[in-house]
Amino acid sequence: TPPREAFDWLMLYRKLRGGAAAVDGPADPFLSEASLHDVRLQPGTVYWQAQQTNLEYLLLLDADRLVWSFRTQAGLTATGTPYGGWEGPNVELRGHFVGHYLSATAKMWASTHNDTLRAKMSSVVDVLNDCQQKMGTGYLSAFPSEFFDRAEALTTVWAPYYTIHKIMQGLLDQYTVAGNSKALEMVVGMANYFSDRVKNVIQKYSIERHWASLNEETGGMNDVLYQLYTITDDLKHLTLAHLFDKPCFLGLLAVQADSISGFHSNTHIPVVVGAQMRYEVTGDALYKQIATSFMDMINSSHSYATGGTSAGEVWADPKRLAATLSTENAESCTTYNMLKVSRNLFRWTKEIAYADYYERALINGVLSIQRGTDPGVMIYMLPQAPGRSKAISYHGWGTKYDSFWCCYGTGIESFSKLGDSIYFEEKGDTPALSIIQYIPSTFNWKTAGVTVTQQLEPLSSSDMNFRVSLSVSGKTNGQSATLNVRIPTWTSASGAKAILNDKDLGSVTPGLFTLSHQTVELK
Repeated sequence: TPPREAFDWLMLYRKLRGGAAAVDGPADPFLSEASLHDVRLQPGTVYWQAQQTNLEYLLLLDADRLVWSFRTQAGLTATGTPYGGWEGPNVELRGHFVGHYLSATAKMWASTHNDTLRAKMSSVVDVLNDCQQKMGTGYLSAFPSEFFDRAEALTTVWAPYYTIHKIMQGLLDQYTVAGNSKALEMVVGMANYFSDRVKNVIQKYSIERHWASLNEETGGMNDVLYQLYTITDDLKHLTLAHLFDKPCFLGLLAVQADSISGFHSNTHIPVVVGAQMRYEVTGDALYKQIATSFMDMINSSHSYATGGTSAGEVWADPKRLAATLSTENAESCTTYNMLKVSRNLFRWTKEIAYADYYERALINGVLSIQRGTDPGVMIYMLPQAPGRSKAISYHGWGTKYDSFWCCYGTGIESFSKLGDSIYFEEKGDTPALSIIQYIPSTFNWKTAGVTVTQQLEPLSSSDMNFRVSLSVSGKTNGQSATLNVRIPTWTSASGAKAILNDKDLGSVTPGLFTLSHQTVELK
């Protein structure tokens, strides 16, 4: 046995990978989400209005108040007063919403190209960079690093890695979505700091001690680190991602055991999202199986009709949902993360059931959490009991400046990226596009050189038909393309039909209906 001082990341990495240091991605290519920069929601629609309400809230928030605790922690002069709620200066989770804010503003800017928002989010990154540079270790947070001493000592502290994940993901989104290279340098500094920190825990105690310290909400630490590895190609980032994979939970899913009753839902769903990223990075099919069986388990045994999951933030016994109906159901954060799981599975498989789930959860579990057009007023839980009002749930409606719950963070992200799962591209000699959500919008399909626009006729209780019109315009210089259109499983095949340029294409059935390149060729 080598001495502890001989321990290094490569040794641990090889142990985790069973001796293999090579990293090979999956053999089959995945569908790619259309860039938010190329998707625009149609003005006047319910989706567009929800996006605009969220944009108004993001612009209302004051940058100095957001970073108040970060400046104070770094020993810099703080301007103004801090926000309240979960961002209050004495709350151990402080800083989490700022991470969400970085992600939300990056995606909202991509969705709208609002210059005022871009200036504001860039100023927040600049201040956080000043804080990180002042502390000088790569560490960046609104709370002291001693919180991690407590976590590593297995004493009580409120989920410090949860907040770190939000900050790291926010910075990474500022780089990948908004092109801020400074943000990448910052997240690399954070990853290197925590790489050393986790290494020291394992050297001083054991890897089991590290696993034990993760028996709390750690967010998607594995997910963001796998994402970072795809950019840096740094093995220590890959190894650190593995070390946040939570084997005690993923092991249950690997043997397809529905033994999740009593588990805190939003602690564990992000770990599955990270496992999905592990599959995409390494090609290890076990993690594809884990995600698939998890989605099947949740959708069949732990989901309400809305697509939401959890009661009082935890999972109950499978297929016993009626006994859990109350005001404290379907936490918004769980819906946000389950949408990620289903989107990834659709990208891998093109199975329409995942797109159907996405539609159900998006309409019921995302659009429902805003209070009309009042910016910054959202709910935490979505009551499922008959006759229960959102307002009388335990948290009720939040406030603009004194709530900042976890669901406020995921909420501002959700309404910033409403266009991210409508269109999916497939590269190749003949580019293909899958339209899986019916949301009035326009997509600049650069690969094919055309613009795709979809319009929906207003729904009416007196009309049983759901009518969608798609138009394709542009010049492709003779290039052909394939268009796949989702026919939802809730539709009836009886009498359903597709028409292109007044030509009847015949009957359609639930699934992906393909318009071949011979049909949609433009010149």
